Amino acid sequence: MSSSTYILAINCGSSSIKSKLYRISETKGQPLTPVAEASVKGIAAKGQKIKIKVEWLNKSGNDVSEEGEEGDVVDYQTLVPLLLDTIKKSSQDVEDDQIKYISHRIVHGGPHKEPILIDRDHEDGLSEMDILSEFAPLHNHSAVLAIRSCLKALPNHESLLAFDTLFHQTLPEEVYTYAIPPADQETPIPLRKYGFHGLSYRSILESIAKKTGKPKEEVSIVVAHLGSGGSCCMIRNGESQDTTMGLTPLEGLVGGTRSGTIDPTLVFHLVENCSEDAGLDGIKVTKAEATLNKNSGFTALAGTNDFGLITKKMLDPSSCSKEDSKAATLAYKVYTDRLLCYLTFYLSKLFETEGIDGVDGLVFSGGIGEKSVFLRKDVSQRLGWIGLSVDDNLNEQASAGKEVAFKISSESSKLPIWVVQTDEEEVCAKMVQEFFNL
Repeated sequence: MSSSTYILAINCGSSSIKSKLYRISETKGQPLTPVAEASVKGIAAKGQKIKIKVEWLNKSGNDVSEEGEEGDVVDYQTLVPLLLDTIKKSSQDVEDDQIKYISHRIVHGGPHKEPILIDRDHEDGLSEMDILSEFAPLHNHSAVLAIRSCLKALPNHESLLAFDTLFHQTLPEEVYTYAIPPADQETPIPLRKYGFHGLSYRSILESIAKKTGKPKEEVSIVVAHLGSGGSCCMIRNGESQDTTMGLTPLEGLVGGTRSGTIDPTLVFHLVENCSEDAGLDGIKVTKAEATLNKNSGFTALAGTNDFGLITKKMLDPSSCSKEDSKAATLAYKVYTDRLLCYLTFYLSKLFETEGIDGVDGLVFSGGIGEKSVFLRKDVSQRLGWIGLSVDDNLNEQASAGKEVAFKISSESSKLPIWVVQTDEEEVCAKMVQEFFNL
């Protein structure tokens, strides 16, 4: 068995967890070495089989792909021991006491400007994160349960909370301020724009800086992080200066199940008794929030949150009914209408201060941004009035995912266009390294 020490980066979703294990160098400040990726799917899903996967990147263990018994229910209290046992059983190099640090991706950190350290005696921090679940109910609550499970399974490790909201603490006051009166009651955090996907934006920023050979403090880009939950961000000289999500992840783009920005009064006409509790187990959510977060977006317009299926039905009407093709086409048009609105606005704000030559590009990322050849070309063509142009061959190659940052713009394009793979777990691990000066 080796004497190495490790960081485990955990990224909780509402029904799954992604994690990566990194080896810490014996020399301070050296890059971390990713050694394994592990995931669990089907958490708290009754009637579904739990799926556990471990992939060893350096061949220091045996890859694992297992399913639990049908009907098993695995919640976050049993998740960490299960995950750790699977990692240990598949490698002779890792024991519990070698995992010295765990970083947790937390979607909403409120006004925190730094990651925070959590231990078994720091219940106040966990209670605060649970309170913030009110503003990110599908993510923060799951993360808190996972943290408690980690503290129980590995009582001697250090847990660091890495907030998605940290990256957007540089937003100007005029951007994060809402034109509203003071709240009638005390609120856990100020009611303002916070922004999300910050760990992803940091990852993308670092990739573009590396690719262009520029310090990240000099990089200016507009990023479209497009997935089931998507957002855009304007980064000027390495700092977030505007972003589409707001107090909660609901504001901004249309998503797989999210409405995106709408007239706020609409919900009073859409949902009966909209302020009543939605009855989701362990999570405080009103009926209005549940409807706009879980039953809207692509699902409401096209009957599916699968963007690939939506574009297929739109581009190949023979693959479905006429009604389905029409619904898919409308969903796509609504999505790209909002997307182009934000991209045009953010690019114009950057051009105002940096000029077109001072902008390092438009970036597509996330599951949709990385995979949809059609969307990238369509959006770029519709921004052709700015001078954007894609190379069709490069655009096709980009979806293969062979490079972290891949340029798809043509030689005639006045602005670089990139497809960038994001790595939130790596950023979480780097934050541990920075925090503890490893």
